Amino acid sequence: LHAWGFTLKNFAKVYARKMKTSRGKMLKRLWGNNFLKAGGGKWTNKAESDGKKNVRGFVKLIYEPVCKVIDAALNNRMEKLDKMLTSLGVKLTTDEKQLRDKPLMKRVMQKWLPAGDAILEMIVLHLPSPRTAQKYRTGALYEGPDDDELSVAMKACDASGPLMMYISKMVPTTDKGRFYAFGRLFSGTV
Repeated sequence: LHAWGFTLKNFAKVYARKMKTSRGKMLKRLWGNNFLKAGGGKWTNKAESDGKKNVRGFVKLIYEPVCKVIDAALNNRMEKLDKMLTSLGVKLTTDEKQLRDKPLMKRVMQKWLPAGDAILEMIVLHLPSPRTAQKYRTGALYEGPDDDELSVAMKACDASGPLMMYISKMVPTTDKGRFYAFGRLFSGTV
């Protein structure tokens, strides 16, 4: 909707460097029952200590900073926003600095936490490779015999096999009657 998003790894990388710890350790601290002690900045697994409420790591290090940036942008607090963006390493163009309210918030968040990076990370980490997936997906994609040349080439992602491709989108070009075809190649070469 607004084209921004993040994963815990985005923030774990930043805070691991800042707090001089490993990314893996920071990743674990950013989720679950991991709290920052009130006023001290030390980690604990208790919601309260010394009669004071502690704040979850996720809330303190991710949720609150995101909310502060959004609030500053939506309420046009430009000095505060500029200071935060400088500390985050986010640079706005001259035209972007002229935006206000929701368009400003959207652009700031897109530059700071682009959705594409988070989505790509999720794809890489959680989806199987085409070579792995096609072995079990070919039956759902191809209606021919399971052991014919086309099916075997698809299962193996064989670049020298027959061309098998699914076109999912046709995009018109400036040349009348011509299209760019966007699709997924299963075997062969284009």
